[in-house]
Amino acid sequence: MVEKNEYYAVEFVDMTHDGMGVCKVDGFPIFVPNALKGEKADIKVVKVNQSFGFGRLIEITHKSPFRKEPICDHFSECGGCNLMHMNYQMQLDFKKHRVKETLRKLGKIHTSVKDAVGMLNPYYYRNKTVVPFGEENGKMIAGLYRKRSHDIIDMKRCYIIPKITTDIVKFLKNIFEELNIPAYNETVGVGVVRHVLIRNSYKYDDISVTIVTLTPKLPKKELIVKKLVSRYKNIVSVVHNFNPDNTNVVLGKKSKVLFGDDFIRDEINGVEFKISHRSFYQINPAQTEEMYRKAIEYADLTANEVIIDAYCGIGTIGLSAAKYAKTVLGVDVVKSAIEDAMENAKNNNITNAKYVAGKAEKVIKHWKNYDVDVLFIDPPRKGCDKDFLETIVEMKIPRVVYISCNVSTLARDLNYLQSQGYEVLEVTPFDMFPQTSHIETVSKLRLKKQD
Repeated sequence: MVEKNEYYAVEFVDMTHDGMGVCKVDGFPIFVPNALKGEKADIKVVKVNQSFGFGRLIEITHKSPFRKEPICDHFSECGGCNLMHMNYQMQLDFKKHRVKETLRKLGKIHTSVKDAVGMLNPYYYRNKTVVPFGEENGKMIAGLYRKRSHDIIDMKRCYIIPKITTDIVKFLKNIFEELNIPAYNETVGVGVVRHVLIRNSYKYDDISVTIVTLTPKLPKKELIVKKLVSRYKNIVSVVHNFNPDNTNVVLGKKSKVLFGDDFIRDEINGVEFKISHRSFYQINPAQTEEMYRKAIEYADLTANEVIIDAYCGIGTIGLSAAKYAKTVLGVDVVKSAIEDAMENAKNNNITNAKYVAGKAEKVIKHWKNYDVDVLFIDPPRKGCDKDFLETIVEMKIPRVVYISCNVSTLARDLNYLQSQGYEVLEVTPFDMFPQTSHIETVSKLRLKKQD
């Protein structure tokens, strides 16, 4: 019987989906953060449930050759980079294994899973950063949330966001303190500054800064903007967002542009995009280019195809594929995203793309007459609605390319499509989020020929 607060000598035999080491004491599984498969260690059991427990590393007695000393000062307390104690090759191998096992166990999918596509430099890659502001001992702090909490760690440096982003956050913190503009206090619901959201362009070095406040007015906004754009010449947009709600949602409904325009420009595979402070845009643009190339390769385009781009957002994948196809039909439930997609098509002189706002499962039924050849799917983490999957089957779309940021919901959706006559030919994982346990995948599906 495993008991809480007891110490055990263990060997780690597996890893959980989020990178914890798995050991067993008398057959009872215990999950331990920062432990690697193959290591031996002394642990303390800190929690015991009915069928598993959690432990804490006390001392590693046999170290894995793949262990790496985390370079970040915040690693032990921050919940962000939970794989930084693995060397990069192990991170990639871990993600490939996780994709393969999840598809097999949850989806009954037995297919070729390629090696995870990694980065040459797996640091400083995020083009969007949201930083919460708060107070500690009467001083303003800004940074990252402590694991499983809303306690803010005052950020010295973060190795997955651009260095200039960290610099801007520190500079703004100094400005707010100098001008006596208080941070938001989540416990009592008072203060002014809640978050700062920063977007960086991969190709053009444009930067946008959005300041989110609890109050409808941002005090001394002209002075803040003047100081900011004088210091950082590549800031092309400053936005004030008002969020009075007691919520975990970062942005409120009302925004006002204080400087420049409400967008930055970026480019993916030769197509330029305008990205507003609200736009959904892939976090890692260097890897996005590689992932979209693979998606287009999986679609086997010959310039004669009609493509549907479902959950299309601002049009990134469809517009990237447009020059290889006859027609692109995009759909998204977010009306502003569709407006952005239409503008992005126009700005790039892409005339074979059409966009409609609405629920994908309803809209694509109206496109039966187009004789659709290829469907690109890039849904949110919850995966596809069942109605949408049923519509794909009903329309007998011959080729499907499924981009997913959640391998569990991918396994569920592929299982359904497989049961309805689709064959999963190949899956390629992409490491869009190095140092973390998140993984993106591209899957190639074909409708089997009917007898």
